[in-house]
Amino acid sequence: MLKVEGLRKVYGNVVAVDSVSLYLQKGEILGLVGENGAGKTTTLKMISGLIKPDAGRIEYSGKELFSNLNEIKKKIGYLPEFDALYEGMTAREYLMFFSSLYGVDKATAEKRAEKLMKMLKIPADRRLGGFSKGMKRKVSIARTLMHDPEYLIYDEPTGGLDPGTSLFIAEFLSRLRKEGKSIIFSAHNMYYVESVCDRVAIMKDGRFIYFGDIDQLIKTGRKYVIVYTENGREERLTTESIEELNKILKDVISSGGRILKVEPEVMRLEDVYFSLVGK
Repeated sequence: MLKVEGLRKVYGNVVAVDSVSLYLQKGEILGLVGENGAGKTTTLKMISGLIKPDAGRIEYSGKELFSNLNEIKKKIGYLPEFDALYEGMTAREYLMFFSSLYGVDKATAEKRAEKLMKMLKIPADRRLGGFSKGMKRKVSIARTLMHDPEYLIYDEPTGGLDPGTSLFIAEFLSRLRKEGKSIIFSAHNMYYVESVCDRVAIMKDGRFIYFGDIDQLIKTGRKYVIVYTENGREERLTTESIEELNKILKDVISSGGRILKVEPEVMRLEDVYFSLVGK
């Protein structure tokens, strides 16, 4: 289990991250969403051990990250926002090179590389310089898995990719969850967050304004639509409150109107997100 408490990071006079706490269980996916500059990348870098927080605690299976950095980093696969590949290498050469840095024996690395290239549909012997942006992203994801980590920390894994490639990667993350990987990733695409994540953290100005189950969040954003007739005209009202809904129904009936239907209008994660961040 990953447990984060009270993370804070300050750059000069700018508080990039303030009082961030979260947890991630085995086999869960957590989506981190927020505007550019909200603090997502800084949070992910601290959790992955790349930068040290000014305050707070990060634990993996009860062990503090920065006191056990070398040990815990072997359990983490980190994907930065932008790919920086050795473009003169083939995909196979690249994956084998990084597996050697991770200390994976050659036979295991070869089997793992072949499996990942097949799963991600990566041409094994083409040079990376000729790959599309989406294919380069797949290679970077494969690289994070070569040492078989327990935790995957991905910064915008589908950012800037075409819809087909984005969907492929989102479905691949779901497959990794079924294999027991614990995943936290940042994203702007609410559809993919809603479709694959168990929980979501919404970040604004360095803080979480929501952290919890996606279903519960969407439920709190539910609206009720009342369609009725009054004075020969069909009318439509919307409310978020059960109390207000009941009052509207009583008022319509007492004034001689007729209720045609009452139904819930479930909001999407994107709708709830914008209502929370104020845009």
